[in-house]
Amino acid sequence: MTMTFKEKIKILQEKFFLSFFQTNVNNIANLFILLTMSSDSCISEDEVRQTIKRVKADKASDISDILNKALQTDLAKLISILMSLFNAYVIHRYHLKLFKKTQMIVLCKSKKSDYTDSKTYWFIALLDIMNKALKSIMIKKLSEITETHHMLSDVEIKVRCKRFVISTLNLLINQIHMIWDCKIKYVMFMLSLNIVKAFNQVLHIRLLHTLKMKRTSDYIVEWTCSFLKNRETLLRFNEQMSDICKINANILQKSFISSIHFLFFNISLIEKCKALKIKIEMLNFINDINILAYDRFIEEICITLSKVHDVCTKWACTHDVTFASEKYELTHFIRKSKRFDMMISIQIESSVIKLKSDMQVLKVQLNMKLQWNMHLRQIEVNHVT
Repeated sequence: MTMTFKEKIKILQEKFFLSFFQTNVNNIANLFILLTMSSDSCISEDEVRQTIKRVKADKASDISDILNKALQTDLAKLISILMSLFNAYVIHRYHLKLFKKTQMIVLCKSKKSDYTDSKTYWFIALLDIMNKALKSIMIKKLSEITETHHMLSDVEIKVRCKRFVISTLNLLINQIHMIWDCKIKYVMFMLSLNIVKAFNQVLHIRLLHTLKMKRTSDYIVEWTCSFLKNRETLLRFNEQMSDICKINANILQKSFISSIHFLFFNISLIEKCKALKIKIEMLNFINDINILAYDRFIEEICITLSKVHDVCTKWACTHDVTFASEKYELTHFIRKSKRFDMMISIQIESSVIKLKSDMQVLKVQLNMKLQWNMHLRQIEVNHVT
């Protein structure tokens, strides 16, 4: 079937950006005055200089046509101007309208035959270098206040150091070994939930509410509000440019600031699950929610997972998030597999989830004995293909 350029662009816009929220947000009460965490809002010359120099000089420019290399070459002359400009944005809690316009280059994935399927495409975002620099500085300030005042868990804070995947996997493996080493012989199940189009489902009012409830500095919250709203994008596809598309409710994928924002967006889910005070550990990475449950009896684990899933579905209703039930996965971790019934399955609502001997967590293949043979074979297959 032949599709026109406008029809293709409409499909791609729906895949990448558009969200239609039906959630009632009236239950977000007016916040009483909270003492915010102290944080230095002033941006120094050193911060600007280090941030500009970190950006690759030969990266493609956005619609402003300002090359990274040009700024870096004349940085000594421009540094005081950029510092004054960035500080003005922070003081006025404002993100420049020009910075909110993004150009997306849409590319076809290799070895895909059906080009009418939106999943066949991916994109590269071209951003203004000054926009990148200001975002990087604000990320650093949000990360520092988050770490200093323990707003998120220790594992989630590691996102600041770009070691989030490794830290999460290390925590999971350490927890499994710790439970294995207990005098009481526990059975361990892990249920993996997947959020559909996670970045597209971030409701701005919920994110800002969470930042306020965590007592984030006012200038960060208000700048974030300005940063998120009234965003626009252009899609360049097959050497043609689309009309401007308004992005009403999402956060940009493949962006470091988006990772931190999403951690704040779903932190209430983690807190609600932990408040159950049952034998579980929560490990989340953006759209993957992993629930490690352990107990002496399988029946108790089934009850535990059902309770946690109920909390997840209630949270999803208030945050306009959808879990892909067809992608639910269940595995267990045990040293002696002969003592365990591998034919077991559990039912959560209308879904029957069969137990698997291995599953993928953050792109790493884990089996029930934490042996790495499966993952090494998967790497070999991917290398060959």
